[in-house]
Amino acid sequence: MSKMAIVKINGGMIAWARRRVNATIDSLSTAAIKPSTIQEWENGTAFPSEKQAMDLADRLGIAYSMLFIPNVPPDEKIQIPDLRTVKGQALRNPSRNFLAVLDDAKARQEWISAERKDTGHKPLGFVGRFSLRDNTDTVAADMRRVLNVNYEFRQEAKNFEDFLRRLSMRVEEVGVLVMRSTVVRHITRRSLDANEFRGFNLIDKYAPVVFINDTDAKAAQVFTLAHEVAHIWIGQEGISDRRPQEKGNSANLIELFCDGVAAEFLVPKEEFKKIWNDSRTAGINVAAISAHFKVSELTALRRAKDLAKISPTYFFARIYEKYDAYRRKEAEERAKQKAKPKEERGGNFWASFDLRNSAQFNRTVGESIFRRRLTYSEGASLLGVSVMTAATYVSRLRVEQ
Repeated sequence: MSKMAIVKINGGMIAWARRRVNATIDSLSTAAIKPSTIQEWENGTAFPSEKQAMDLADRLGIAYSMLFIPNVPPDEKIQIPDLRTVKGQALRNPSRNFLAVLDDAKARQEWISAERKDTGHKPLGFVGRFSLRDNTDTVAADMRRVLNVNYEFRQEAKNFEDFLRRLSMRVEEVGVLVMRSTVVRHITRRSLDANEFRGFNLIDKYAPVVFINDTDAKAAQVFTLAHEVAHIWIGQEGISDRRPQEKGNSANLIELFCDGVAAEFLVPKEEFKKIWNDSRTAGINVAAISAHFKVSELTALRRAKDLAKISPTYFFARIYEKYDAYRRKEAEERAKQKAKPKEERGGNFWASFDLRNSAQFNRTVGESIFRRRLTYSEGASLLGVSVMTAATYVSRLRVEQ
């Protein structure tokens, strides 16, 4: 043990996490780590290695970065605002993976919010600018203005996947952290489930967060992103269910309001009316709306339903068919990629790294490490990677600049 580099975690966080999940020290021990050792870590009389700390966080079901929080949170019931399932009912037993990404997002938000305050940033004026008393069209128009999303911006996108990428970048540029991931941190064996949630947001005047479950169909993610940004504009946190098109039966006014804002933001009704031609079939019109606004046919269908251009019967018949078709296509593409020899699979860790953590967040942490506002160990814990990977990332940043 003496030869291994240790990480100075806050032992109080072990006790807090144990109480949170009703775990005993014995239940956390392994063949290599005795209960007495974990007790010493909890008491603060000894410290684990980086790998031991990561494994411990995994067994506790918390983000690794949580072990470094200096002030232990009060014991309280886990607050999960508006977590809805496929059937629109509250999820009573959120998964360990969901809790981990939620904790990770909170820890990162807490850090970058403090960092922005310390470095003289002002609160973001659009956070909570509106409320449920305002008109959805007004909120959507303000979102388009702040994000500078107009006809020219949409036409620069090749398709809805490219529009999602460009819109995510634009949202980050105004100060929102956008995280898109299929897994907990960078642990590929801990996959997220689109049936549990498709996205969530965390409100903060200095560092609002949008997290998108990237296991969901890309076709649905554009609407999810717009929906979560709408939450930020009204200052109301929320976690989206898997298929927001089903929320017409929901009693949740916040979700319905944000759905309305997202729909108008992506497909303004006045512009929609110029594209839709009643002399054409619904299918042709939906394809035209999708192509013009660079959204998927899922969004085009729901907008057509909202504006009474198609019947609810037609909508529900087509929406499930389209959603499942998008999911099948993506699954087939992943299978083809996986079947290729490893050297031909492509992929870029650093691109995924920025996607999962938020490119803006990564750069801020990297700069703080370089300027010695953070140690490499502290920065690595926030980034969810090893100290060596954090050092490599900082070097890459310096080369790029």
